[in-house]
Amino acid sequence: MRSMGEKAMAQAPSQPQLSYPRLMVETYLDLVDSRRRYVQRVKSYERLGTAWPGPTSIIDVFDNLIKMVRAEVVRWVEGIPVYDAWMRDIKGLGPINAAQLITMAHYSRFPNPSKLWKYCGLAPVDGKIPKKRRGQKGVKFKLKAIVCYKIGWMGFIYKRSVYRLLYDQFYQSYKTRVYEDNPLNRLGDVLAEPYGRYKAGTVLDQRKAMWLIDHGVTRVKVVPKPAHAMKMALIKMVKVFLCHYWLVGRWLDGLDITTPWIIKYGGHGDIYPPMVDKPEPMVWPNFWEIKDALEEELGRKLSIVVPKGVRVKEE
Repeated sequence: MRSMGEKAMAQAPSQPQLSYPRLMVETYLDLVDSRRRYVQRVKSYERLGTAWPGPTSIIDVFDNLIKMVRAEVVRWVEGIPVYDAWMRDIKGLGPINAAQLITMAHYSRFPNPSKLWKYCGLAPVDGKIPKKRRGQKGVKFKLKAIVCYKIGWMGFIYKRSVYRLLYDQFYQSYKTRVYEDNPLNRLGDVLAEPYGRYKAGTVLDQRKAMWLIDHGVTRVKVVPKPAHAMKMALIKMVKVFLCHYWLVGRWLDGLDITTPWIIKYGGHGDIYPPMVDKPEPMVWPNFWEIKDALEEELGRKLSIVVPKGVRVKEE
Protein backbone atom coordinates (compact mmCIF):
# COMPACT_ATOMS: atom_id res chain seq x y z
CA MET A 1 0.00 0.00 0.00
CA ARG A 2 1.47 3.36 -1.00
CA SER A 3 1.95 6.21 1.44
CA MET A 4 0.35 9.65 1.05
CA GLY A 5 3.62 11.07 -0.26
CA GLU A 6 3.87 8.35 -2.90
CA LYS A 7 0.26 8.98 -3.96
CA ALA A 8 0.91 12.71 -4.32
CA MET A 9 4.01 12.04 -6.39
CA ALA A 10 2.05 9.66 -8.61
CA GLN A 11 -0.66 12.28 -9.25
CA ALA A 12 1.73 15.19 -9.90
CA PRO A 13 2.87 15.75 -13.51
CA SER A 14 6.34 14.48 -14.24
CA GLN A 15 8.98 17.19 -14.20
CA PRO A 16 11.44 17.22 -17.11
CA GLN A 17 15.14 16.77 -16.42
CA LEU A 18 16.52 20.29 -16.84
CA SER A 19 19.78 20.16 -14.89
CA TYR A 20 22.04 19.42 -17.85
CA PRO A 21 20.37 21.86 -20.32
CA ARG A 22 20.51 24.63 -17.73
CA LEU A 23 24.19 23.86 -17.11
CA MET A 24 24.86 24.13 -20.84
CA VAL A 25 23.00 27.46 -21.08
CA GLU A 26 24.93 28.91 -18.14
CA THR A 27 28.21 27.58 -19.55
CA TYR A 28 27.49 29.28 -22.87
CA LEU A 29 26.74 32.61 -21.18
CA ASP A 30 29.87 32.34 -19.01
CA LEU A 31 32.03 31.65 -22.08
CA VAL A 32 30.55 34.62 -23.95
CA ASP A 33 31.21 36.89 -20.96
CA SER A 34 34.77 35.57 -20.52
CA ARG A 35 35.53 36.13 -24.20
CA ARG A 36 34.20 39.67 -24.02
CA ARG A 37 36.37 40.52 -21.00
CA TYR A 38 39.46 38.96 -22.61
CA VAL A 39 38.94 40.97 -25.82
CA GLN A 40 38.49 44.15 -23.79
CA ARG A 41 41.85 43.56 -22.09
CA VAL A 42 43.56 43.04 -25.45
CA LYS A 43 42.04 46.24 -26.82
CA SER A 44 43.07 48.22 -23.72
CA TYR A 45 46.72 47.33 -24.40
CA GLU A 46 46.30 48.33 -28.04
CA ARG A 47 44.93 51.74 -27.04
CA LEU A 48 48.01 52.27 -24.87
CA GLY A 49 50.26 51.40 -27.80
CA THR A 50 51.80 48.33 -26.13
CA ALA A 51 51.74 44.72 -27.18
CA TRP A 52 49.41 42.30 -25.40
CA PRO A 53 51.66 39.96 -23.40
CA GLY A 54 49.31 36.96 -23.66
CA PRO A 55 48.41 34.81 -26.65
CA THR A 56 45.62 36.17 -28.86
CA SER A 57 44.89 32.64 -30.02
CA ILE A 58 42.87 32.21 -26.82
CA ILE A 59 40.11 34.17 -28.54
CA ASP A 60 39.91 31.41 -31.16
CA VAL A 61 39.67 28.85 -28.35
CA PHE A 62 36.77 30.79 -26.86
CA ASP A 63 35.06 30.96 -30.26
CA ASN A 64 35.33 27.20 -30.76
CA LEU A 65 34.02 26.45 -27.27
CA ILE A 66 31.13 28.90 -27.67
CA LYS A 67 30.19 27.38 -31.02
CA MET A 68 30.27 23.85 -29.59
CA VAL A 69 28.19 24.65 -26.48
CA ARG A 70 25.71 26.72 -28.48
CA ALA A 71 25.17 23.80 -30.85
CA GLU A 72 24.42 21.59 -27.85
CA VAL A 73 21.88 24.09 -26.47
CA VAL A 74 20.21 24.57 -29.86
CA ARG A 75 20.00 20.79 -30.38
CA TRP A 76 18.24 20.42 -27.03
CA VAL A 77 15.82 23.34 -27.32
CA GLU A 78 14.74 22.38 -30.85
CA GLY A 79 13.41 19.15 -29.36
CA ILE A 80 11.14 21.06 -26.95
CA PRO A 81 7.60 21.30 -28.42
CA VAL A 82 6.88 24.84 -27.20
CA TYR A 83 10.00 26.14 -28.96
CA ASP A 84 9.75 24.04 -32.10
CA ALA A 85 6.04 24.72 -32.67
CA TRP A 86 5.81 28.35 -31.55
CA MET A 87 8.85 30.18 -30.12
CA ARG A 88 11.14 29.70 -33.13
CA ASP A 89 8.74 31.77 -35.26
CA ILE A 90 8.90 34.84 -32.98
CA LYS A 91 11.40 37.49 -34.01
CA GLY A 92 13.83 38.49 -31.26
CA LEU A 93 13.46 35.27 -29.26
CA GLY A 94 16.53 33.19 -30.07
CA PRO A 95 17.26 29.63 -28.94
CA ILE A 96 19.51 30.75 -26.06
CA ASN A 97 16.94 33.08 -24.49
CA ALA A 98 14.21 30.49 -25.03
CA ALA A 99 16.34 27.74 -23.46
CA GLN A 100 17.17 29.99 -20.50
CA LEU A 101 13.48 30.70 -19.85
CA ILE A 102 12.46 27.05 -20.23
CA THR A 103 15.17 25.71 -17.93
CA MET A 104 14.67 28.35 -15.23
CA ALA A 105 10.85 28.52 -15.26
CA HIS A 106 9.36 25.46 -16.92
CA TYR A 107 5.64 25.85 -17.50
CA SER A 108 4.84 22.43 -16.01
CA ARG A 109 5.80 23.72 -12.56
CA PHE A 110 3.03 26.32 -12.40
CA PRO A 111 -0.70 25.49 -12.17
CA ASN A 112 -1.67 28.91 -13.57
CA PRO A 113 -0.02 31.95 -15.21
CA SER A 114 -0.25 34.01 -12.00
CA LYS A 115 2.14 31.60 -10.27
CA LEU A 116 4.58 32.01 -13.15
CA TRP A 117 4.35 35.81 -12.97
CA LYS A 118 5.03 35.74 -9.25
CA TYR A 119 8.00 33.42 -9.69
CA CYS A 120 9.43 35.85 -12.26
CA GLY A 121 8.97 38.83 -9.95
CA LEU A 122 6.18 40.40 -12.02
CA ALA A 123 3.27 40.02 -9.58
CA PRO A 124 2.48 43.32 -7.80
CA VAL A 125 2.86 43.50 -4.03
CA ASP A 126 0.77 46.28 -2.44
CA GLY A 127 0.19 47.66 -5.93
CA LYS A 128 3.88 47.79 -6.91
CA ILE A 129 6.26 45.45 -8.75
CA PRO A 130 8.98 44.25 -6.30
CA LYS A 131 12.40 45.87 -6.60
CA LYS A 132 15.69 44.25 -5.70
CA ARG A 133 16.69 44.94 -2.10
CA ARG A 134 19.48 43.51 -0.04
CA GLY A 135 18.41 40.44 1.90
CA GLN A 136 15.06 40.12 0.14
CA LYS A 137 14.06 36.58 -0.71
CA GLY A 138 11.30 34.94 -2.69
CA VAL A 139 11.74 36.83 -5.98
CA LYS A 140 13.89 35.57 -8.84
CA PHE A 141 15.40 38.92 -9.84
CA LYS A 142 17.78 37.22 -12.27
CA LEU A 143 14.81 35.67 -14.04
CA LYS A 144 12.99 39.02 -13.96
CA ALA A 145 15.96 40.62 -15.74
CA ILE A 146 15.94 37.83 -18.35
CA VAL A 147 12.25 38.08 -19.23
CA CYS A 148 12.05 41.90 -19.05
CA TYR A 149 15.41 43.02 -20.45
CA LYS A 150 16.80 40.20 -22.60
CA ILE A 151 13.53 38.86 -24.00
CA GLY A 152 11.22 41.86 -23.72
CA TRP A 153 13.40 44.92 -24.31
CA MET A 154 16.43 43.68 -26.29
CA GLY A 155 14.43 40.97 -28.04
CA PHE A 156 10.86 41.92 -28.86
CA ILE A 157 11.18 45.71 -28.83
CA TYR A 158 14.56 46.25 -30.50
CA LYS A 159 14.03 43.47 -33.05
CA ARG A 160 10.52 44.80 -33.74
CA SER A 161 8.75 41.53 -33.06
CA VAL A 162 5.02 41.05 -33.38
CA TYR A 163 4.91 41.53 -29.60
CA ARG A 164 6.34 45.02 -30.17
CA LEU A 165 2.93 45.88 -31.60
CA LEU A 166 1.38 44.92 -28.27
CA TYR A 167 3.94 47.06 -26.46
CA ASP A 168 3.13 50.10 -28.63
CA GLN A 169 -0.57 49.64 -27.91
CA PHE A 170 0.00 49.37 -24.15
CA TYR A 171 2.39 52.34 -24.17
CA GLN A 172 -0.12 54.67 -25.79
CA SER A 173 -2.77 53.58 -23.30
CA TYR A 174 -0.52 54.14 -20.27
CA LYS A 175 0.81 57.42 -21.65
CA THR A 176 -2.73 58.75 -21.99
CA ARG A 177 -3.76 57.51 -18.57
CA VAL A 178 -0.68 58.68 -16.69
CA TYR A 179 -0.01 62.03 -18.37
CA GLU A 180 -2.75 63.35 -20.61
CA ASP A 181 -5.51 62.41 -18.14
CA ASN A 182 -3.46 63.51 -15.12
CA PRO A 183 -5.39 66.29 -13.36
CA LEU A 184 -2.13 68.03 -12.49
CA ASN A 185 -1.59 68.78 -16.18
CA ARG A 186 -4.75 70.88 -16.27
CA LEU A 187 -3.58 73.31 -13.58
CA GLY A 188 -1.65 75.56 -15.95
CA ASP A 189 1.48 75.85 -18.04
CA VAL A 190 4.17 77.07 -15.64
CA LEU A 191 4.58 78.63 -12.23
CA ALA A 192 2.79 81.97 -12.65
CA GLU A 193 4.69 83.95 -10.00
CA PRO A 194 7.74 83.42 -7.78
CA TYR A 195 7.24 81.20 -4.78
CA GLY A 196 10.11 80.71 -2.35
CA ARG A 197 13.21 79.71 -4.28
CA TYR A 198 11.20 78.93 -7.44
CA LYS A 199 11.21 81.64 -10.12
CA ALA A 200 8.24 82.57 -12.26
CA GLY A 201 8.02 80.41 -15.37
CA THR A 202 9.69 77.40 -13.68
CA VAL A 203 8.68 73.98 -15.02
CA LEU A 204 8.44 71.56 -12.08
CA ASP A 205 8.50 67.81 -11.71
CA GLN A 206 5.56 66.00 -10.14
CA ARG A 207 6.93 65.83 -6.58
CA LYS A 208 7.65 69.57 -6.42
CA ALA A 209 4.37 70.36 -8.12
CA MET A 210 2.41 68.39 -5.51
CA TRP A 211 4.26 70.19 -2.72
CA LEU A 212 3.40 73.58 -4.20
CA ILE A 213 -0.23 72.58 -4.73
CA ASP A 214 -0.44 71.61 -1.05
CA HIS A 215 0.76 75.15 -0.25
CA GLY A 216 -1.84 76.87 -2.38
CA VAL A 217 0.02 77.31 -5.68
CA THR A 218 -2.13 76.21 -8.62
CA ARG A 219 -0.30 77.32 -11.78
CA VAL A 220 2.19 74.54 -12.35
CA LYS A 221 3.05 72.09 -15.11
CA VAL A 222 4.00 68.46 -14.54
CA VAL A 223 6.95 67.30 -16.65
CA PRO A 224 5.94 64.04 -18.39
CA LYS A 225 8.22 61.08 -17.71
CA PRO A 226 7.68 58.66 -20.60
CA ALA A 227 10.02 56.13 -18.97
CA HIS A 228 7.28 55.38 -16.43
CA ALA A 229 4.74 54.52 -19.12
CA MET A 230 7.40 52.60 -21.07
CA LYS A 231 8.19 50.41 -18.07
CA MET A 232 4.54 49.67 -17.38
CA ALA A 233 3.96 48.77 -21.04
CA LEU A 234 7.06 46.55 -21.05
CA ILE A 235 5.93 44.62 -17.98
CA LYS A 236 2.42 44.13 -19.36
CA MET A 237 3.79 42.91 -22.71
CA VAL A 238 6.10 40.43 -20.94
CA LYS A 239 3.26 39.16 -18.75
CA VAL A 240 1.09 38.55 -21.82
CA PHE A 241 3.97 36.66 -23.46
CA LEU A 242 4.54 34.54 -20.33
CA CYS A 243 0.84 33.70 -20.27
CA HIS A 244 1.14 32.54 -23.89
CA TYR A 245 4.28 30.55 -23.04
CA TRP A 246 2.43 28.81 -20.20
CA LEU A 247 -0.70 28.19 -22.28
CA VAL A 248 1.03 26.87 -25.42
CA GLY A 249 3.60 24.80 -23.53
CA ARG A 250 1.08 23.01 -21.35
CA TRP A 251 -1.31 22.43 -24.24
CA LEU A 252 1.42 20.87 -26.39
CA ASP A 253 2.53 18.63 -23.51
CA GLY A 254 -1.02 17.49 -22.78
CA LEU A 255 -1.16 19.15 -19.34
CA ASP A 256 -4.22 20.80 -17.83
CA ILE A 257 -4.85 24.39 -18.89
CA THR A 258 -7.11 26.86 -17.15
CA THR A 259 -8.67 30.12 -18.23
CA PRO A 260 -6.85 33.20 -16.88
CA TRP A 261 -8.39 34.50 -13.65
CA ILE A 262 -9.25 37.91 -15.09
CA ILE A 263 -11.40 36.25 -17.77
CA LYS A 264 -12.94 33.50 -15.66
CA TYR A 265 -13.75 35.56 -12.58
CA GLY A 266 -12.94 39.18 -13.44
CA GLY A 267 -15.63 39.60 -16.08
CA HIS A 268 -13.32 40.16 -19.05
CA GLY A 269 -14.45 38.56 -22.29
CA ASP A 270 -11.46 39.23 -24.54
CA ILE A 271 -8.13 37.46 -24.83
CA TYR A 272 -4.77 38.20 -26.45
CA PRO A 273 -3.85 35.10 -28.50
CA PRO A 274 -0.29 33.80 -29.01
CA MET A 275 1.28 35.37 -32.10
CA VAL A 276 4.13 34.65 -34.51
CA ASP A 277 6.18 36.72 -36.98
CA LYS A 278 6.66 33.99 -39.59
CA PRO A 279 5.53 33.70 -42.31
CA GLU A 280 3.79 36.98 -41.42
CA PRO A 281 2.54 38.70 -38.25
CA MET A 282 -0.42 36.53 -37.40
CA VAL A 283 -2.15 34.59 -34.64
CA TRP A 284 -0.49 31.23 -33.93
CA PRO A 285 -2.47 28.81 -36.15
CA ASN A 286 -3.02 26.15 -33.47
CA PHE A 287 -4.51 28.66 -31.03
CA TRP A 288 -8.04 27.94 -32.21
CA GLU A 289 -7.99 24.50 -30.59
CA ILE A 290 -6.94 26.07 -27.30
CA LYS A 291 -9.67 28.68 -27.69
CA ASP A 292 -12.30 25.94 -28.10
CA ALA A 293 -11.09 24.23 -24.93
CA LEU A 294 -11.19 27.49 -22.95
CA GLU A 295 -14.67 28.34 -24.23
CA GLU A 296 -15.89 24.89 -23.28
CA GLU A 297 -14.61 25.42 -19.76
CA LEU A 298 -16.15 28.90 -19.53
CA GLY A 299 -19.43 28.08 -21.20
CA ARG A 300 -19.27 31.25 -23.31
CA LYS A 301 -17.49 32.72 -26.30
CA LEU A 302 -14.24 34.65 -26.11
CA SER A 303 -13.45 37.66 -28.29
CA ILE A 304 -9.97 37.79 -29.84
CA VAL A 305 -7.99 41.04 -29.46
CA VAL A 306 -4.91 41.57 -31.64
CA PRO A 307 -2.92 44.74 -32.38
CA LYS A 308 -3.24 46.45 -35.73
CA GLY A 309 -1.18 44.74 -38.43
CA VAL A 310 -1.64 41.18 -37.13
CA ARG A 311 -3.69 38.84 -39.27
CA VAL A 312 -6.32 36.73 -37.55
CA LYS A 313 -6.74 33.43 -39.33
CA GLU A 314 -10.35 32.47 -39.83
CA GLU A 315 -11.49 29.42 -37.91
